[in-house]
Amino acid sequence: MLFLVIGLFVVVAVGAFLRQQAQQSQNQNQDSESQTQKDPHSLDLPDEDAIVVEEDDDDDEPGFILSAKQITDPERASGATYSSHAPAGEESPYGKSSEPKQQAQAKVNLLRWCGRSGNIQLENITVPGPVAYWSNGESSTPEPSCIDVTLPVEFPKQGEALPADGAESYASMSPLQRGIYLTWLSGARIQPPLHICYPTIWLYGIERRTIIDKLDLTMCINEAFRLLPLLRWEALSESVINFVTWLAVRVWLPDEELLGYCKRMNVVPEGLLDILLNSYANSMLPLPSAVAFTVARTSMKLRRENDPQVYHSDEALQKFTPIYKDICKGGLIFTKPEETLKISYKPSNPSVTLGKKDNDTVEIPDFFSNLSVFKPLLDSWEVFLVANKPEEPETNLADISERPDFESFISSLRPEGSDLPLIATLGNIGKLMKFDTSPKSKITGKERKAIVDVSQVEGWQIIPDLGVSGRPYTWDDKILLAELEPGTLLSQSYRVASFILEFMCASLAVDEDRVFEPLRQKMNDYFTLSENDNIRLEAQKPLCMPTQYGPEYYGDFLCSWLSEGERKSVKNLVINAANVIPEFMNNPEVNSVLCEVLKLREDEEESQEEALKSSANRGNDVLNLMTLLFKNN
Repeated sequence: MLFLVIGLFVVVAVGAFLRQQAQQSQNQNQDSESQTQKDPHSLDLPDEDAIVVEEDDDDDEPGFILSAKQITDPERASGATYSSHAPAGEESPYGKSSEPKQQAQAKVNLLRWCGRSGNIQLENITVPGPVAYWSNGESSTPEPSCIDVTLPVEFPKQGEALPADGAESYASMSPLQRGIYLTWLSGARIQPPLHICYPTIWLYGIERRTIIDKLDLTMCINEAFRLLPLLRWEALSESVINFVTWLAVRVWLPDEELLGYCKRMNVVPEGLLDILLNSYANSMLPLPSAVAFTVARTSMKLRRENDPQVYHSDEALQKFTPIYKDICKGGLIFTKPEETLKISYKPSNPSVTLGKKDNDTVEIPDFFSNLSVFKPLLDSWEVFLVANKPEEPETNLADISERPDFESFISSLRPEGSDLPLIATLGNIGKLMKFDTSPKSKITGKERKAIVDVSQVEGWQIIPDLGVSGRPYTWDDKILLAELEPGTLLSQSYRVASFILEFMCASLAVDEDRVFEPLRQKMNDYFTLSENDNIRLEAQKPLCMPTQYGPEYYGDFLCSWLSEGERKSVKNLVINAANVIPEFMNNPEVNSVLCEVLKLREDEEESQEEALKSSANRGNDVLNLMTLLFKNN
């Protein structure tokens, strides 16, 4: 029995020893195979689903998420697109890396996207909201629009001759061309570009973002729309129109968004109007008056040669609506036509190609193939135009024998060869018009209106607005004269935005371009502003930096006209706008200053409903309560 037990023990021990030897041999073989098969160019990345490349400790750049899935193929790594706002290291929403950062040995220069809410920082300039790609070195993803922040940049000097030639990509630009391009971007692309290459290269990035990344589609459409009026090259304009129309069809924009874009345009491409009308075809629902007004106002096929240009405004729409509903018996009802409109588009970006699922041609119903269906709408439009024809002035200013010599007045102020806005005082123009400008003389509303009328007839706009009821004006007030197309009507949105910008600059003590420019751009989130409105807001910078009056000047005026609740709306909008500036973001001092100026209780917090309001709703609140203050001109 003893020998039997000993025998069993020996058998078990020998079996365990043999299994251990086999396991060690297998592990060695696996290690050998992995080293022989390993691609020397592949990234040595952790096995987590989230792959994070972390920068060296000396680098201020954050880590960047490469992909939600593991990348081991170099071609996949170089073909990805990256975000400049990806969280760093352990803060990744996709999980934590279980490997130390030394594992990421191969470093690639990522192609990063910076939208409207971000900035690209170079040594000498901050480019706010460029809506463009950038990289820290030559990008591993070929992209001609990519702004490589390591390339040299030279900004144009006053009076320096600007290059007349163009470039095919940002990398191939000369340092001076890059400076011109970045200056244009930092100005929010509201000035006409100097050369066709600059908008072309910028649009390359829009194409990649929408076609390859399939992100920020509506925002990119909006930005392309904003650029369209600035393009003087017909071929490029047609390309942009085809692109936004083709993209709008593919994403099938919601009616409200599409209508919002069309409201801002004087002429809307036929394809976009077809998309707008298609939503109501075969529905047996009458076409809403806002859509009918936009179609009649912006369609080149419906507009007659002698029809005046009508701009969108709530006042004009309110006058059009009863006429339209009366003549069209409640509204036009559309059926879907058999004819279709084909819209083709091929990307102009040489690095972008359409995928197999991305058709280069889209087809939509062509509602303008038979214009007879629009006859009731055209009849309504004709009645509206006749009823709202502007009255002829009682006196033709050109026939006044004592007409002020405005031309000499302007030439005396303007430096030779300059096209900058002119700074003067109200007293300067008052003396020109033979008003009593003595220090004790109070400016009457009639005098202010006469100054505005004469200036506009001569092609000049007075900034700030002289038609603000109750605002104290003096002959010593600095004013700015900006060129204005005769007959231009300034919208209430612009007038309110101009005053709010002026008030913000005084309250926040703005004295730098890097602060003024984001605040000015932010006005577009609150109010419906045209390209020319943005140019006007930019022109008033000399009056805002610094402002000639302190915040109390504006506070006293607002407190005399607005209730406590209305002043809270103004304060909340200003605080919301100030959050685009890092030093003002969630800064309690901003709230303290505004509460003191507007005579509000500092301890009263914004309600949850107010805090969740969108920028557009905040803007509508302030626009509605301040519109009545602008009634003198």
